[in-house]
Amino acid sequence: MMPIRSILSASLIAALGACAAKSAGSTASGPAQWTGSFRQSQSATSGVVGPATPGKGAAYGSITLTPQDGTPPGTKIELSISTPSPSGTQIAWAVFSGPCGSTAPPVAGPQEFPTIEVASSGGGFVRASMRFVLEPRSAYHANVYWSSQVSDVSNVMMCANLSLSGH
Repeated sequence: MMPIRSILSASLIAALGACAAKSAGSTASGPAQWTGSFRQSQSATSGVVGPATPGKGAAYGSITLTPQDGTPPGTKIELSISTPSPSGTQIAWAVFSGPCGSTAPPVAGPQEFPTIEVASSGGGFVRASMRFVLEPRSAYHANVYWSSQVSDVSNVMMCANLSLSGH
């Protein structure tokens, strides 16, 4: 009788373990992603920005960064914007540590971020895979600039604080 009781106990433990693993996996909302909504920066709408700045109409957009497995690991980026910049304008963007307004260096070299080309509709889109990984316990933000080069905060058109979801 003892061996049957041991077998039943082992079966019950295995079944409970399988149920726990299944329910834990079913509550996940998909892969972890960093997301953010761009907001026009204060300096972009104030008189502090220099005369080279294009018109100050509304600018907005969104960004999603999804970790990618591989060797080396990387990040898939999808970024879309709407801007008052003229069609054909090349616009820079980059991802940084800390919240909007932080002055940390970008998470990759500034020249590694592909520029956004503004379409005739005033919109722009970038889809890229890059070789950087964001640390889940850290804070990040993305800046979009008025020009084709990543520069200082006085040239920021808009910023998005990034938040981690699905993790």
